[in-house]
Amino acid sequence: GKGQIFVKGKVIKTVPESEIVETLIEEAMRIAEEMGEADGEDAVKGSPVVSVS
Repeated sequence: GKGQIFVKGKVIKTVPESEIVETLIEEAMRIAEEMGEADGEDAVKGSPVVSVS
């Protein structure tokens, strides 16, 4: 299957099902970096931690 990644209500990517989690994390990090830059702060540091059970 495939999944669509939405940002602010718009589809920005369509990815294979196997890449959904990785793509969501990449987009979340990109948005966090943009928000940090907009606030005049350094880029977000560290890596996200994802637990799957």
